[in-house]
Amino acid sequence: MTLSKKSINCNQVILEALLKAKEVLSEDAQNHIISFLNSQKCESGGFIDKAGKSDLYYSVFGYTLALVLDLKLDIASEKKYLKQFEQKNLDFVHSVCLVRAFYLLHLIDLKQKTGFKAAKYLSFGFAKGLIVSKLVKKTMGDCSEVLWELESYITKDEGYNHNAKGEEQSTVYANYLMWTLYQDLQIEEDSIEEIQNANRSLILNNGSYANESNSSDGVTSATAAGMIMNLSHGKSKDWLLQMRSNRGGFIAAEGVPVSDLLSTATALLALKLSGENMESYQEKSLNFINLHWDESGGFFGSIADMACDVEYTYYALLGLGVLS
Repeated sequence: MTLSKKSINCNQVILEALLKAKEVLSEDAQNHIISFLNSQKCESGGFIDKAGKSDLYYSVFGYTLALVLDLKLDIASEKKYLKQFEQKNLDFVHSVCLVRAFYLLHLIDLKQKTGFKAAKYLSFGFAKGLIVSKLVKKTMGDCSEVLWELESYITKDEGYNHNAKGEEQSTVYANYLMWTLYQDLQIEEDSIEEIQNANRSLILNNGSYANESNSSDGVTSATAAGMIMNLSHGKSKDWLLQMRSNRGGFIAAEGVPVSDLLSTATALLALKLSGENMESYQEKSLNFINLHWDESGGFFGSIADMACDVEYTYYALLGLGVLS
């Protein structure tokens, strides 16, 4: 079955936003960011975390930016890096990351072989018509055991929980990871809708989404993910707008003293997909993102966490693209 008209391929939307960010950056700015990305590559494969060690989670962000910014990778080394994880007992998040990393690496490999630039290669019509089905087949072959293991995290409400197997209720974070992964792997629409339905039990009375069922506090990134998955706006949108600071960023939850790039980028994406006119956000939010750009070429998450990494660089460019 194909995706319904109400569904969006979130990762496709994100890739298009990242491409828009690339278009508005000067050549010098792009080179500066690419230089930072190169500094985050690990010789043995993958991209490094904050501690300087290669990590699957950070590698997904690194591969995504490498794809968009046309950063050349040694495919053989990267495949060797990923294959070492196939027999390891990974947790839920890193299992999803492994599948997505294989998918992205196959995409990068094919792009490098064809010689196309990202702007042409990632256009929806081209990608969907010529390469997606082949990439999905390769990825499913690489990750069949991991995908099977991920199904053990299904919850009683037919969503997923990233904390443990056999839980009663799902978490927004796990649901979002599987929802986007299922879309990329062209899993039937019924499974995707089940995940969307599971999210509804995590909506609080004020319209925000809690990360987990035992939490009484809404979280900006969870609310943004819930809005994107369930196309629910109304009270959720109103709550999200309350998380915006006067300087254009978004805080992670009520009472948090500083805004951060992750919350800002995810909130802006959700607002744009809800039909919000982004022109009124551009000046302040762009200034906020720019304030987090370091002389190294990378971006840091907030003034409370000024260590640059590929994750926050990804979210900075996502926010820039959403606003462009």
